[in-house]
Amino acid sequence: MKDYFKNPNLYFIAVPLAAMVFVIFVAAISLPAASRKWKNKQADYRKAKDLITKIVTLAPERLNYKVKKDSSGEFDYSIAVDEITKLVHIPSSNLSLQGNRTLKSGGKLKRSADVAIEPVDVETLSRFISQILLRWPDLECSRLSIDKLPAGKDSWKASMKFVYTYQ
Repeated sequence: MKDYFKNPNLYFIAVPLAAMVFVIFVAAISLPAASRKWKNKQADYRKAKDLITKIVTLAPERLNYKVKKDSSGEFDYSIAVDEITKLVHIPSSNLSLQGNRTLKSGGKLKRSADVAIEPVDVETLSRFISQILLRWPDLECSRLSIDKLPAGKDSWKASMKFVYTYQ
């Protein structure tokens, strides 16, 4: 075995052969994969750019949204719920909102509200909850209950309790 390693012909053949295998690997496997990844990234960028353009045209006020230190007077449940119900097409006649008083808990001001929507389908309810929680990061849904209504297949009564924490 040691004789093979001492023979210079082995190195004259093995080194160029290894280099040739590396070049073939790069040309046949690595470059096409990198090209596909690049095209996928470009497609993702174009989709994201289109979505950002839609957001800018549909809701330009989101660009100016800033979280302020003294935001205790800014959040209002009636405005927040009204905005999102219009966005997800829930009629105001199907909505019931009851705001509770502001409490101080853990050194922060918290205000809760009970929201009931009847009747509502599951898809609209999930869009409502996701949109309202996405729009106001300091808002949390502390309770959610849905009850099936006898009116139809996808007809539910949803009652939620939201808690907003003022910063």
